[in-house]
Amino acid sequence: MTSPIERLPVEVFETILSELDLDHYKKLRLSSRQLHSLSLSPFAKNYFSGVTTTLGSPSLNRLVNISNHAYFRHVVTQLNIKLLTYRDYKTLTAIRRVGIFPPPKRFPVVRGVRPTEIKEESTLYDDLKNLGHAKCITERLTRSLVNLENLKIVCFRALHTEPQGWAFRDMPVGDQIFRQRCLQAVLQCIIESGVQLEELSMAKRTRTKSNQVVKSADLECPAFQLHGSAASSLSHAFNHLQTLTLSLISKRDGSASTASGDIYPSQFLACAPNLKHFTLKLDRGTNRSNDSAAVFRHFARFCRLSALETFHLSNGALFSTDLEQFLVPHAHSLCAITLYGVHILSGTWASIWTALKSFRILRRLTAVKLDDPDSITSLRKYQKKTLDVESSGNSMEDMLEALVVSSFADNSTPQGLLDMIGMVV
Repeated sequence: MTSPIERLPVEVFETILSELDLDHYKKLRLSSRQLHSLSLSPFAKNYFSGVTTTLGSPSLNRLVNISNHAYFRHVVTQLNIKLLTYRDYKTLTAIRRVGIFPPPKRFPVVRGVRPTEIKEESTLYDDLKNLGHAKCITERLTRSLVNLENLKIVCFRALHTEPQGWAFRDMPVGDQIFRQRCLQAVLQCIIESGVQLEELSMAKRTRTKSNQVVKSADLECPAFQLHGSAASSLSHAFNHLQTLTLSLISKRDGSASTASGDIYPSQFLACAPNLKHFTLKLDRGTNRSNDSAAVFRHFARFCRLSALETFHLSNGALFSTDLEQFLVPHAHSLCAITLYGVHILSGTWASIWTALKSFRILRRLTAVKLDDPDSITSLRKYQKKTLDVESSGNSMEDMLEALVVSSFADNSTPQGLLDMIGMVV
């Protein structure tokens, strides 16, 4: 005899399931064969469409198990790779030496690592940094990617926000080396597995109108160098790539090494000829470097994306002429532009707004925390403007013209562009 819940329409039953947490899911699925069968599809969609790994041994083993499952492996569409810091691995190593699990309360909690897996998880940093190879990652990750036939998205980022000690200094060298080798291992696995990705992200996006980039990987430009046949192999994996988020650190330890063209990731970007949505984050928060101007100048000169529809630039110092040089060749395809925390070293924003007036299909422009040589930094946090053709009912050309006029009018005030008004927020 069937229970009342088993006789519900499938749509109603799935609506009820969407409100359950994992424990209630487990109890429901164990209550009867019929409910186990009915709940399989929504259960898989909720808990297996996106899977997560730290690239540590325990989480890679779980990923292998999912990829070998006859049903769940077809549900996975997104792989989230979330990296720990050296400070986290130092804590895990100290706990491993004590040998008490769960660990004593004097140890800080390392999110993303189960207490029962601390011993195996703690070795990844030393394996990558000291051994110099990534076999501890590549063999199992490649095997998993081969079996995840519907995988379309890979997100490679930090597990949590930066430690407080990183706010006003460079990322520790050990962490940078660790992240670089993790990325190289992941790219190797993508190439060897033959997976066809549609999105690759190196940061998390906030669910706000500004779409801020957070918890980013923050890799130095040399991490994106491709050697030998890697470029052609990666082009095959990125042939259908439509969305790319790059998170770069342009500062090179105070050296002049950014002058060399071979360190820039333009070759990496060229592997995605059909890219439609491109997000570029330059440098980390308050630790912004003027070296980002050299990096972006290289993008402006050598990167042409014929299908580019949306462009998001975050946290960079650059020249207005370089920004124009990058945007203007994409005028025929760009529909939306977001500029967040961008500082121009020379020129004015008015010249950029003027250049955008020729973009006939541009429908949305979002500007947040912009400044220029005449801006007052303390006022920049109040800056946010959105020009939206659909919500305002005005043409983009008219709104940009009003923005240009107001910027010239405000040049005589201390606030400069920070107090421009008349836009829809």
